[in-house]
Amino acid sequence: MMGSSANPGWSGPRTVRRWPTYNLFRRREEPDLVCAVPSDYPVPSFLSGTAWVFAGSIADPAAAPPGFVPRTAEHGIDLNGFHLFHQLAASPRRSPRTLVRAAG
Repeated sequence: MMGSSANPGWSGPRTVRRWPTYNLFRRREEPDLVCAVPSDYPVPSFLSGTAWVFAGSIADPAAAPPGFVPRTAEHGIDLNGFHLFHQLAASPRRSPRTLVRAAG
């Protein structure tokens, strides 16, 4: 018979946090400044008007832009309801042949 005495360290099934879909807003004057807001959260009032523009959504961590750190975003969302970050430029990928030429 399975019970709490059979496995005293067992605390029940683990809850799995799902990845939320984030709506992204980009600042017109500073296009590298991005605000991520979960789609089921209200859009903060500072994003209304002409200073910010909707820049798409991400529904998968693999689709997140460079500079978006999911764990940091979760913390910002918990505190503020949004997450501001600077989108980093994607680093150019070099082939091994290019690296060899550059080195020698």
